[in-house]
Amino acid sequence: MRICLFTDSFLPYISGVTSAVFNQANELARRGHEVSIFHPRPHSSDSFSTVPGLDPSISCFGLPFSVPTPKIPKLRFSVPLFLFTYRRLRKAPPDLIHVHTEFGCGLEGMLLGRWKKVPVIGTFHTFFAEPDYLKQFLIPNFAFTRKAMWKYSVTFFNRCSHIVSPSESVKNHLQERGLSTEATLLSNGIEEIDFRPREEILAFRRSLGIDDFAFIYVGRISPEKSLGVVLKAFKQVLSVKPNAKLVIVGAGPSDAQIDRDLAELGIGDSVVRTGRIERNTLMKENYPLLGDVFVTASKTENQPVSLLEAMAFGLPMVGPRAKGIPELVRHGEDGLIFEPDDVYGMSSAMIRLMTDSSLRERMSQTALDHAASHSMAKVGDRLETIYQEALSQ
Repeated sequence: MRICLFTDSFLPYISGVTSAVFNQANELARRGHEVSIFHPRPHSSDSFSTVPGLDPSISCFGLPFSVPTPKIPKLRFSVPLFLFTYRRLRKAPPDLIHVHTEFGCGLEGMLLGRWKKVPVIGTFHTFFAEPDYLKQFLIPNFAFTRKAMWKYSVTFFNRCSHIVSPSESVKNHLQERGLSTEATLLSNGIEEIDFRPREEILAFRRSLGIDDFAFIYVGRISPEKSLGVVLKAFKQVLSVKPNAKLVIVGAGPSDAQIDRDLAELGIGDSVVRTGRIERNTLMKENYPLLGDVFVTASKTENQPVSLLEAMAFGLPMVGPRAKGIPELVRHGEDGLIFEPDDVYGMSSAMIRLMTDSSLRERMSQTALDHAASHSMAKVGDRLETIYQEALSQ
């Protein structure tokens, strides 16, 4: 099949959507499909001709008219102009289009798919109507703006031939708001992990000053991730184990705020910040293994790829009972769940996993077992079935 993927979230911007598109494109290319990715053209300083880790047979096209997002570094949105994409689709007509966002690139993919009379598959990744996301995009947080955002998303996805939903939570939210298009649950998927030798990981940890137990967060540093809750919970953990560390991998618009929070809480010496790590390096160097337990307090997640990756590395997880997280973090099996924004609940879960090695080891093995159900091979099989069914209809 000739498959065109349209996404507003792609390198150099790093996010769960970027990783999902990256992994699925690679899997489809490995299966012999002709894959193209259409994304916002990055700033000239971030331009790329090849993408490390991306199958060389995959073509990447940066849509020419893209504008920066003021509060989110590296993220750009495309203004649909159609002519650039129209010319490429006319030269190589697609069998199918898969849109991973509903704005800019996604809208262009949707409309061009209807013009070419080919199936358009849509994946809903992000709860853009959440107040923290509205704030990031400088949209007023009023009831009518939240309602308008949901209305737009549902209307967009109702124009698709088929919907892919990474979590039951997303599927339910869309259906409650009027989604009529058929929706299938499908994981974002996890690529196969190439584990480094244990002695190399221990040396890597020591090089960053991690000599004892460590918690790790991997992801964007932005308001919707509720990192303030993580920091406050970690401060309570330090009262039990002063030598513990918290590793924060990532960068984003809240970097300065995190620095202020660390100073105010007085825990700066116990927190290791790596800054932005390129996705290929993150996996190749096994960055998640800088920690012993993965932690997040985000209340806006659909199916966070960072949690999938933590699971694949065998890390027990701590997360809130919100959106799609309880579908990944199975309380008492591969991690512990706390109530959203409950600092004490989060710190209690962290302390329990830190002090109970037998529980931690059991959860680590269960996480590895659960990760198998999210393998890219299984995701690829299901994607091909969805695509073939859409084509036959």
